[in-house]
Amino acid sequence: MPLPRRRGVALALLSFVVALAWGAATTMPPGPASERVELVRTADAAAGDALLAAIGAQVEVASDDRVQALVPPAAVPALRRAARPVRLDDPAVFVPLQALSASTLVGADTWLQGGLTGRGQKVAILDTGFLDYPAALGSTLPAAVTVRSFRANGAVQGSSDHGRRAAEIVHSIAPGAELYLLSFSTVTELSAAVDYVIAQDIDIVSFSIGYIHDGPGDGTGDVDRIVTRATSNGVAWAVAAGNWAQQHWAGTFRDDNRDAINEFRPGVQQLAHYFATGDLITLSLRWEDDWNAACADYDIELFSPGGALIRSSRRLQECTGTPVEALQVLATETGNYYARVIRGNTVPARRLDVVFVGSPDRGAGVDLPVPGGSIGAPADHPGVVTVGALTMAIVRSEASYSSRGPTIDGRTKPEILAPTGIGVSGGETFAGTSAAAPHVAAAMALLREALPGITRAGLTAELQSRGVLLPGVQDGTPGARRLDLSSTAGIGPLLPIGAGGASLEGTVRPGASTAEVRYHGPAGYPLRFLDRLTGGRIVAGAWVIDRNTATWRGYVAGAPAGANAVDRLSEGDALVLILQ
Repeated sequence: MPLPRRRGVALALLSFVVALAWGAATTMPPGPASERVELVRTADAAAGDALLAAIGAQVEVASDDRVQALVPPAAVPALRRAARPVRLDDPAVFVPLQALSASTLVGADTWLQGGLTGRGQKVAILDTGFLDYPAALGSTLPAAVTVRSFRANGAVQGSSDHGRRAAEIVHSIAPGAELYLLSFSTVTELSAAVDYVIAQDIDIVSFSIGYIHDGPGDGTGDVDRIVTRATSNGVAWAVAAGNWAQQHWAGTFRDDNRDAINEFRPGVQQLAHYFATGDLITLSLRWEDDWNAACADYDIELFSPGGALIRSSRRLQECTGTPVEALQVLATETGNYYARVIRGNTVPARRLDVVFVGSPDRGAGVDLPVPGGSIGAPADHPGVVTVGALTMAIVRSEASYSSRGPTIDGRTKPEILAPTGIGVSGGETFAGTSAAAPHVAAAMALLREALPGITRAGLTAELQSRGVLLPGVQDGTPGARRLDLSSTAGIGPLLPIGAGGASLEGTVRPGASTAEVRYHGPAGYPLRFLDRLTGGRIVAGAWVIDRNTATWRGYVAGAPAGANAVDRLSEGDALVLILQ
């Protein structure tokens, strides 16, 4: 089963998956008289449309500069050769994922007890499958969710429950958030889903899908460009880092004996990884070179446990194309499989980046792992919050399998670590960084409710400021922090425990500009949240009687910090509200 030649191999970050599930995660195959292709417009859009019409293409999905279409098989070679006005972009390959949660693990329980639930926040879960989501409505999911498919065949549930599980995590931590379940399978369909996210003013995206070598690793690949459209419109993204830290090797091409074969360490020319019969093996190589104009030429080879060459990828890079070679094959026997990298020309040695993974992920890694730089796309994007997996041991730390930076341009990733391996509906568990990302998406929803008007960049900073440094990481040293919403450090007011039952005694008459009321509830209730107790009427300000001095103290909504004479209430406080 050869891997389609493309810039990279799209892999979801799930830990447990049947060997052939990736095929079921894509849209239904076209009929025998047509072939599904993804194209990127590189010149005049009208010229591209004219070319597609001339070859009898049937457009399924169009978004931004991308087109997904059914075309006659005989036309595909011509599209591959055409430099203008469209570029053929071979379809991404998904390998379904896994991951699940409890609010206490991230310190959100006190927020929920205080009445903050993510109310008014729109959270989209973009995924390849939401299997059995209808059965979860009203229990582990809200009673009502917005569901939309961007697949060519219109399917929502697909063959994987990965997206449903991610949505269940979000709901368990931010039960008041409005959820959108958006299904896709190709990069073009993902682009269309992002168009919808922007059009619907969705606040937050939870994204637990990863792409291997879909771009140079600096946040500028095809998928990253799609994400940029959303982040530039203020949409916050929580993105799974990936599960490939132990299945990754990086280093400069080395050939001490001058036989054109890379040495992964001195004298070792093969990289080993254990697989079982039926596993889907994916091997991908990227090297440092100009994207779409690679001059260095490297090839990869895959050998069986018995030493036989199974498959190779030998595209010619002659200052054209991408610096990527990739292949995919089913394991036919159990044992160690071996990867080899061959230099195809005499261009000076380049830095190599190898990802060697299997599905299902059995927890095995390569024999010479290099965790640094194992992060994929869009986790390498500078505008997203990349989420790694947190071990649940007594001394919490970054999980050994959790992918990490630095990115090719030297940025530290991930920014936040979150729990994984939590029980979900049906008594199962959801593991890997796929489970970690929705924890952070839900935390974003709580923060947005607590801090109205906060920007996407401000949200990222707020998450990091509330994070707890990992053991051994010192202040001032860049690195990931463990998500902990209970670590307030005096940053931003929270509703006190019990605030969900707070109330105002008195009458707020429709159309009235003032109201005399008395507060009942826990001490420390912030006046900025009075709108929650007035049935939606906007509070422009208030006068609160100081019972010790028998004087009135003023509050103005939106006033700078420290400008108000009073900003919190206690049980029994008398107020005069100024309403809009």
